[in-house]
Amino acid sequence: MAIYIKYSSPDVKGDVTTSGFENQIEVHNFQWGVGRGIGSPTGASGNREASTPSISEITVSKNQDNASGGLLKEALSSGGKAKLVISFVRTDQGGADSYLEVTLTDTMISGYSLSSGGDRPSESISFNFTKIEAKFTPIKDDGSKGSPFPVTYDLGQQKL
Repeated sequence: MAIYIKYSSPDVKGDVTTSGFENQIEVHNFQWGVGRGIGSPTGASGNREASTPSISEITVSKNQDNASGGLLKEALSSGGKAKLVISFVRTDQGGADSYLEVTLTDTMISGYSLSSGGDRPSESISFNFTKIEAKFTPIKDDGSKGSPFPVTYDLGQQKL
């Protein structure tokens, strides 16, 4: 299993050579979450109320590669508003195929850090965005793909 990022900037090209994902960025870790406060009055658990969802930024970690210079440039500038497609990929006899795609709209780099313990440097990058779509594609027992299930949330409008 692999995680690849397609970044819509001419300055950001990764090292991936996998068919269908060429020039994308390989990442090793992905972190994202949603939280919301839920309150229930004493003795009335059926009357719970929930706040608006709090959407975290997406943070990934990766090794330094061809994309590193372009990503640092994006982090240091006011930055364009890029489109990112993050693909969670499985490989089988038929080649590489994504089973989860996360698409971010109007994305900017909000955090960039570089660390090394003497080996190849590692980068941690955080992305801020205005809209997110997660498209889940189930894998059946026979290895074939099921029907995709997309979920889209617009942070500006706070709507699905």
